[in-house]
Amino acid sequence: MFSCCVHIAYATPPPAEGRPWYLLPNPMGPYYNQSIDSGFFVGDPYRDDGPTSVFFPRLSEYRLLRNFSFEKTGRTYISEVWYFNDGTRFKTNKDDLFHYLKKHGTITPVILDITEELARTNDPWITGLRAKHISTTQYISPETSGYFIFFSTDFFPGENYYIAYYGVVGHSDLADDTPQIKTLIMSCFPGFVEKQDYHFDPTSPATQSLPLPSVLVILAIGCTVPVSLLIQKRRRGS
Repeated sequence: MFSCCVHIAYATPPPAEGRPWYLLPNPMGPYYNQSIDSGFFVGDPYRDDGPTSVFFPRLSEYRLLRNFSFEKTGRTYISEVWYFNDGTRFKTNKDDLFHYLKKHGTITPVILDITEELARTNDPWITGLRAKHISTTQYISPETSGYFIFFSTDFFPGENYYIAYYGVVGHSDLADDTPQIKTLIMSCFPGFVEKQDYHFDPTSPATQSLPLPSVLVILAIGCTVPVSLLIQKRRRGS
């Protein structure tokens, strides 16, 4: 079983600085079936505390990175995850990131179908995970090419927003690298959002609905005013 598909019950939620870990891939064989090896050498998670990361601006103080080497080709892959517990800051930094991406490369909306990658695990539970079509933003540049996932979730209490990048180091048109990147995404994203409420590409912070008692008070006021007027009208007519 790969790590991000295992939901661990915490008495208290982990601190914000630990929450990017959930979206870092862990495709280590045997990570879902002892007879299958994904072919990746996996580096340890690390955090770059500089003003920028390896390839992108510093979007959040809550971030982690991980490098991967694909044994068959020797290609290096990377994942970087940023976590936000404030929707306004998420939106601002997402807009800044898009400005940066357009300046340094090209972006295209793409839906990744990871059905085949899930089925390859030969695990009925993993194959049945519902997140099979992932809404992403494809990014191609001379330094790195890959896919961004922007989404919100209710996995932790309060507001939870993620920006996650999965890509290859160096120039690529992604034709040969997408299968490996899809394996990385499959090893963490579907299990993380299983049985959770999540939304791709949130454009603004979620609006808070009024608590039920407040709604009832408003309804009561709204009903009381017309009834009072009706009673007064009847008294004047009698």
